[in-house]
Amino acid sequence: MFFGKSDKDVRLSDSQYKKLVKNMGKQERKEFDRKQKQLQRERDDDWLLGMLFLTDDSDDM
Repeated sequence: MFFGKSDKDVRLSDSQYKKLVKNMGKQERKEFDRKQKQLQRERDDDWLLGMLFLTDDSDDM
């Protein structure tokens, strides 16, 4: 689970996730899952950019 901050990567068990989404409507859950995927992509992109900059910096040495 991601809640909009890169330092707030929270891992939930299956039962905790089910408890979180059980009262959501179909559309609300779909939007929640879409937002989670978007945050995951952003986090992955940030990590890749960080690795590129790290590689560039180490090449200069």
